Amino acid sequence: MDAGAALPAWAVILAWVLALAVLAATTRGLGLARYRDDMEARRVLLAATLAIMAIRWFNTAALEGVVLHFLGATVATLLFGGRIACWMLALASLAGVLLGAAWQGWAGDFLVAGALPVAVTLLVEFAAMRWVPANVFTYVMANAFGAAALAMAASSLAKAAVMVAIGGPAAAYLAATPLLMFGEAFLSGGIMVLVVVYRPQWCVSFDDRVYLGRGRSM
Repeated sequence: MDAGAALPAWAVILAWVLALAVLAATTRGLGLARYRDDMEARRVLLAATLAIMAIRWFNTAALEGVVLHFLGATVATLLFGGRIACWMLALASLAGVLLGAAWQGWAGDFLVAGALPVAVTLLVEFAAMRWVPANVFTYVMANAFGAAALAMAASSLAKAAVMVAIGGPAAAYLAATPLLMFGEAFLSGGIMVLVVVYRPQWCVSFDDRVYLGRGRSM
């Protein structure tokens, strides 16, 4: 939690309303049937969820009131889709609360470190499908590396903007943003390269017919 720079009560209530609304909206069409019928897919989902929750253990403690960590939102979105990714990140925010590393409580943490980066990843994925040639290289560079960097930037800058509004340590978030962008992009891109090469069936956003089809531009 941010010491000495807490959201006002009305903002906390609004954050809870928005966070619960996001989760309610993602419940419809969640697509869990695949994981009920496929043991391997279920194990991958569980392992990925636990890994993203564990990321919160590596939160920085260098500055009091500053919460900096990797997200894993882009990997979750590409592997499982935006709806399931939101629930995974909601659990990660809960882990952050239990570990004392949640930003402004569960709701605020989920909105800026979960829902927002998932939304950014989906927007980048949509833009790449529309304007970028579809092949393995562009999938990894745009959807994984690029989306992860932009998702981290959106999350960190959102925290900084809120800190400016409530008098918190905004400068720390601004200074850390470029480094976190690089780290998140490298982590997410590396994971997705391995998945696409060795286990493409794990990734719901990767379609062989689209990215490996004949006649695709490189």
